[in-house]
Amino acid sequence: MKKITDRYLLGIISGIGGNIAKSAFEGYLKRNGIMEVTSKEKAAGIFLKKSDLQTPYGKMVGKIADYMIGAGLGISCVYWLTFMGKDNYLLKGIGLGAMEWTALYGVVASMGATSIFPVKSKDAYISLLSHVVFGGTKIFLAKKLGDDKLFHPQNLLSSDNLEQEQEYKTPPETPGDGP
Repeated sequence: MKKITDRYLLGIISGIGGNIAKSAFEGYLKRNGIMEVTSKEKAAGIFLKKSDLQTPYGKMVGKIADYMIGAGLGISCVYWLTFMGKDNYLLKGIGLGAMEWTALYGVVASMGATSIFPVKSKDAYISLLSHVVFGGTKIFLAKKLGDDKLFHPQNLLSSDNLEQEQEYKTPPETPGDGP
């Protein structure tokens, strides 16, 4: 299988894949009455009043916003692997998912970023678990789908950029310069 060589594309694909796993997990729990508020609803709450979340447009906004956030976090995940390495990748993905949950649904939500705050303690805990699923899945996908060359800090610049940078650093020769 041909591996993905573009960090941005790999991140988007990995983030969306992780979000699919997170949404399936949360969807199952919501359908069975275990969870009340999903990540899609919280994401919709960034843009909408709480009363508009369950409308057809509100649900669409929530789904789009949640997947856009997931894609963006997938991109950061690929850079995380580049800087931190692929060893213990699942543990790193789980930790990254938990940190993202803390930042987005803890800190940023408490600052008023979403109309869905606060949530019940059970929903907060389940949201943490769903973000662990998200983090583990997206980092798994990034590792499996991405070219190994992407995951080394010295390869952050493409070969074209490296050549251009070298040309910039090397002053042009002028006539008369020489031995």
